[in-house]
Amino acid sequence: MAVEIVMPKLGWTAEEATITEWTKKDGELVQRGEVYLLVEGDKSVNEIESFETAILRLLPDGPKVGETVKIGTLLGYFVQPGERAPFEAAQMMATQAQSAPSVTADAPSLSTVDPDPYAGRDKRGPKISPRALRVANELGVDWQKLTGSGTSGRIVEADVQAAAAAAVAAKVAVVQAPPAQPVAAQVIAPAPAPPIARATPAAGNATRKTIAQRMSQSAHTTAPVTLTTEVDASEVFKLREAIKGDAKRSGVSSVPSYNDIFAKLVALALQEHPALNASWTDEGVLQHAHTNIGMAVQTERGLLVPVLRNPAAKSLTVIATEAAQLVERARNGNISGDEMRSGTFTITNLGMYDVDGFTPIINLPECAILGLGRMVAKVVVIDEATEKTAIRKMMTLSLTFDHRVVDGAPAAQFLQRIKQFVEQPYLWLTR
Repeated sequence: MAVEIVMPKLGWTAEEATITEWTKKDGELVQRGEVYLLVEGDKSVNEIESFETAILRLLPDGPKVGETVKIGTLLGYFVQPGERAPFEAAQMMATQAQSAPSVTADAPSLSTVDPDPYAGRDKRGPKISPRALRVANELGVDWQKLTGSGTSGRIVEADVQAAAAAAVAAKVAVVQAPPAQPVAAQVIAPAPAPPIARATPAAGNATRKTIAQRMSQSAHTTAPVTLTTEVDASEVFKLREAIKGDAKRSGVSSVPSYNDIFAKLVALALQEHPALNASWTDEGVLQHAHTNIGMAVQTERGLLVPVLRNPAAKSLTVIATEAAQLVERARNGNISGDEMRSGTFTITNLGMYDVDGFTPIINLPECAILGLGRMVAKVVVIDEATEKTAIRKMMTLSLTFDHRVVDGAPAAQFLQRIKQFVEQPYLWLTR
């Protein structure tokens, strides 16, 4: 019996996804557990595996590679050897009806369906990598006419970039060529205007669309309020320097970053202030039993948020190892959708770009996000009575929270606890 292949749902809020690549050809046998389709959605490329051994049959007029379709859209069928796909049976019936003798001489044809839906079509076609396909769609390159330089003739990103550059060079040459003037012309025509630089419209990829949708949804559905405070991060700075020195002496390569340290202390602070570890739903406030920290990571495909699971119960060394692996997979485009779900709170760091403070946007369905500013040396008063000053490592923390879920006072208390943990690391290191 034929089994329908539909666009799978990749996340709780996913409404559409993009076909990245069919790794199996139409009519090819797919083994149970074998990947036959790559789909981009929820900011990641997902491998779709077969749940049975069957033959893949694609709809002749179905969605093509690169198209974004709704969840549940029919893409094709899995059939058993010797079995016909439903669309083949329908085409055969239409063809038989067309060839049957007409009741009257003037009776119209019942069908104009081509009995061979694949006539004139190269069933093999060129192979193209998912990254090269996205670049081709963005640059408007017809990749089906390219010759690939990758393994087995596979089209890679360099092939697409070269074709795009050649097309631009050809257009510029045509624009800059002086127009021919008639020999008998007596009036000197004005010099042609220089070519106008035009911005090439970039086709928004699925990741960018997802980011745009979520940021707009957050801005229009939440009641965001941002609190800022300046903290003395000198002790956290000394802590990390000590860990780095110890790691160098012992040959350990995984050194916790400031993001890793904040993931640990924020998770512990959330356990004391669970009101910030919640989400807004149609039924009201949903209190999360677990504490998972999302870490905002900038990649070539856009902003991704891998999630650290329960960092409050893990050592800084374990957190650093897990975080490094997540960040690497995110930047290489190999991170799965599951690794970016179930976050309850997010940390975003712009300090490396010399940003002091900013207004983070809440990562729905979470209710709060903490922004980390740069750590900079400043002269500060450490004893007001004696007017004693010192040079300290100062940084700005920016907490944006959803006022629908939590009020200002509890949010301020949570931020105050974060400040205490930063300035006195022993408060959480001893747990």
